[in-house]
Amino acid sequence: MTSQLTRQPTAVELALLDVVKTLPRRRAMQVLDFARWLQTQTTSNEEGNDEVTPAEMEQEEKAWEQTYLANRDDFRAMAHQALADLDAGETLEMIIIDGKVAVR
Repeated sequence: MTSQLTRQPTAVELALLDVVKTLPRRRAMQVLDFARWLQTQTTSNEEGNDEVTPAEMEQEEKAWEQTYLANRDDFRAMAHQALADLDAGETLEMIIIDGKVAVR
């Protein structure tokens, strides 16, 4: 019998899966497209194997929440404008083809 070592998912991977599971299929595909784009954006100073601790994730979440709360009206205005642009047909879908952003 051969034993096979399996890597356990990181805290970030588990958190990402929890979020993606709640999204409609189209939004989940957008997350996948974005993640693939991020793969093309790696810089030489990123090590790629850094584990983010739950405490670091919580700290970042709190920072985002504070930013949102301090700018809530601005974020809501941008969201309303984006939805109005979408309803008016004034938007283009962004897709990633061979690691490059394209629109259709």
